[in-house]
Amino acid sequence: MKGLINIIDQTDLDILKLLKENARVQWKDIGQKIHMTGQAVGNRIRRLEDLGIIEQYTVATNKAKLGQPVTAFITVFVQSPNHVAFHTFFQSTAAISEVHRISGDGCFLLTGHFASNEDLESFLAKLLEHGNYRINLSIGKLKS
Repeated sequence: MKGLINIIDQTDLDILKLLKENARVQWKDIGQKIHMTGQAVGNRIRRLEDLGIIEQYTVATNKAKLGQPVTAFITVFVQSPNHVAFHTFFQSTAAISEVHRISGDGCFLLTGHFASNEDLESFLAKLLEHGNYRINLSIGKLKS
């Protein structure tokens, strides 16, 4: 990553900031804010994509308004050295939006969104087939 820092400049960082705020913003609108043409902005965006700095464009949704008000951060301690069954489990669970392999305390960190505490409890019962867990519940989102 250190090498990539040397090939992007403040203009690239400004473009990334504007795209993060609204990935659907027009290139010409970005250009007006950073004093470039829309075509020049497009060229920089394509370069950032080619470098792998921009990985994807996505839509952020409000899980609570979609009927999933319970957000849980679950640290998983997988018991088996073969994690294939665990990978299959979390890949097939729609409530899990993120999975990170972590260092330190635990093996994986999951982010889940559930319709109710009962749904969370049901998920955790199934999770016990793969290992132990520790859970933290979100009490409010402060930043995306």
